Amino acid sequence: MDYRRLFLPALLILALACAGNMARRPAGVTPPEIDVNLANEVFFGSSATAPATIDIRVTNTSSQPITIRRIDVESPGMTEWGLPRQSRVYNEVVAPGETKPITFFATARTTTSRRSEPLSYQARVEFEAAGQRWQEFVRVVGTRSPV
Repeated sequence: MDYRRLFLPALLILALACAGNMARRPAGVTPPEIDVNLANEVFFGSSATAPATIDIRVTNTSSQPITIRRIDVESPGMTEWGLPRQSRVYNEVVAPGETKPITFFATARTTTSRRSEPLSYQARVEFEAAGQRWQEFVRVVGTRSPV
C-alpha cells in the first residue's frame, strides 16, 4: 500500500479539524480593543539576535469578562530582520471595561549587519468568553528600525 497517497488527505482533514476549533466571537461579546507597540529600540550589537519587548494592551469593551488564552507574534515578509513566530500561553481575565497590560518578551533575528527597514509585525490574540474561543489580529506596519 502506498502510504504517501494517504498522507495528503489525512493532513488536509487534520488541518480542517484544527481550523474548526476556533469559533467566531460569541454573540453579545463586542470586539476588544487591542493596542500593540514595540516597547523600545531593538539593539543587536554584534549578535544576530536581540531581545524585543512588545507591550500589548487589551481593553474589554464587552459587558462580560473575557480571558486572554494565547498570543502569537511574528513579522512575515521581513528581509533584513524581524521576529520569528513566537507564542505565549496566558490565562488573563479582563473584566468588563478593564484594560489589561501584557508584556510580551520576544527575540528579534537579523541576517545582515546593516539594517534599514522598519519593523512590521503582527499579533494574534486568542480569547475565550462564554465557553467559546476566538482570535483577533493586529498588524503593526513600519515601526522603529534597529540600532
